[in-house]
Amino acid sequence: MTPDSASREIYEATVAFVMTHPHPDVGRFCQSFQKGFAEWHKAEPHYLPAADYLRKDTSTGDRGIDRLLQLYAANKSMLKWEQSYTRADRVVGEDMLSGYGFVELVGKYGPFVSDSIRCGIGVWGPHITYPIHKHQAEEIYLIMSGSAMFKVGGQPETLQIPEDVVFVESMTPHGFRTLDNPMVLFYLWQAGDLREKSTFL
Repeated sequence: MTPDSASREIYEATVAFVMTHPHPDVGRFCQSFQKGFAEWHKAEPHYLPAADYLRKDTSTGDRGIDRLLQLYAANKSMLKWEQSYTRADRVVGEDMLSGYGFVELVGKYGPFVSDSIRCGIGVWGPHITYPIHKHQAEEIYLIMSGSAMFKVGGQPETLQIPEDVVFVESMTPHGFRTLDNPMVLFYLWQAGDLREKSTFL
């Protein structure tokens, strides 16, 4: 199948964003990203309340971030919003279940299918705790809007704000808690099961 125009536009903006990003940790993912995608599957739209935190008028001053935020916001009703965890899993709180969601753009199940890279955006409402967890894949969190206190490995909890990049090595415990405003982040995974369910600690 051929990607629709909106999906293609988001994908091309994402490729440009990743491949030209100056941060060296983002550069770790460029080789996997260059492999492109194997095929495209239409993702059936699925709404989650977290989508409403996306706003087309968000401005960070970073052209790449602003472009992606505007594209996701403009198309949020046509995107497939997901959650990794359910109440039955009993690993995250009600705050997270009722206030977060993510959209996968590239990954194991598409819509742009890849077995080497996973990426998309995640949205968390205010005052949500994502408990400490770990997984085999290495990961990038790039803050697009909002802020959060991140805990990675044995490092002290650190405030992360728009344009900050958080690199998480394979099997490194990590988690975060959002503050008074929603947070939107861009994520990248590679070098592991791209749909592995995290182990909570």
